[in-house]
Amino acid sequence: MKNIIILILLATLILVGCGKIDDAKKAMNAVKQIAEIAEDTADSFMDLDEDEIKKIKLSKKEVKSFFKNIENIKEKYPDIHFQVAQVAFVEAISEGKNLKDIVNKEMNISFKEYTRLSTVITFAEATGAGLQLSKSMYEQMINGKETLESQLNAVLSAEEKQELETALDEMKKEIKEFEKEMNSDDFANIKYNFDLVRKIKEELDI
Repeated sequence: MKNIIILILLATLILVGCGKIDDAKKAMNAVKQIAEIAEDTADSFMDLDEDEIKKIKLSKKEVKSFFKNIENIKEKYPDIHFQVAQVAFVEAISEGKNLKDIVNKEMNISFKEYTRLSTVITFAEATGAGLQLSKSMYEQMINGKETLESQLNAVLSAEEKQELETALDEMKKEIKEFEKEMNSDDFANIKYNFDLVRKIKEELDI
């Protein structure tokens, strides 16, 4: 991080030019401020990786609290989209504000909790469509398996029968792997979080 800041500062000086020392100072101060904000908030964004996110099961209370907090301040900060913390961070900087300061001042949850909930909720919504697609694909595989099994009863040459049996074995293997994934705790958590977020949004008319 520090090396990047130094490079940005040098680039700022070069681009502004020696004849505009005041402009260069202003630009440098702005870069320093952004860098300080980034260093101050970086740890909060790096607390969770994808494997950890999949294992988190949200509660109705914390999801409702998250969205109520966002709804309560959206009129005051109309250009900042707080649901996705990383997006809000960039938008706050462009407004000359510090996201962490806003959250600590305006919300009744900590900044760390805000970023955690934002990350898990965003992940749940982003993967929700994938869950629906997974269910559809699973149903298609079951139908495909039944079709192949019925075709085996037809009058076939030995070669055709072997091809169908190979395809059926591969289909059964894919179905088994799919069922294992769908029955995993991670899959259940993602589906639960997705359904919960959707329900809370409907209740709050968001």
